[in-house]
Order: sequence, then structure tokens, then C-alpha cells
Amino acid sequence: MNPYPGHPDKEVNSALIRLVDALCEWERNTDNQSVLILRQNPGFVFRAINGKPVVDSLLSDQALVDVIKPH
Repeated sequence: MNPYPGHPDKEVNSALIRLVDALCEWERNTDNQSVLILRQNPGFVFRAINGKPVVDSLLSDQALVDVIKPH
């Protein structure tokens, strides 16, 4: 079961799942990091960090981006 509400378009939803799976695998193998934020009207939001969906609505998009900024 996906931890986020799926995209209403079946093809887009499948592509998102494949993308985060690929990002997760690539980042595990390379030690790279990423943030993926997809917002569409009306109301669809998908956010992932390091290939893992983030459903915590208390974290802002900027807070997710700040996680991977070089220190």
C-alpha cells in the first residue's frame, strides 16, 4: 500500500512510483540525495526525499529542500 494518495491519472501514478523506486536505488548506490515535489491543481501533492514519499504535512517544501543542501 502506498503511503500517499495516488495521482488520479493511472499512468502518471505508475510513473511516479517507478521514479521514486529508481531514485531510491540510485541514491543508495551513489550516496546522492534528492527532493521531488510535484504539486498540481486541484490539490494533488506528492513529495519525496531520497526516493521515499513524505506525507508529513507539517514539513514545508522548503524544509525538505533544506535537508539536502550542503552544510
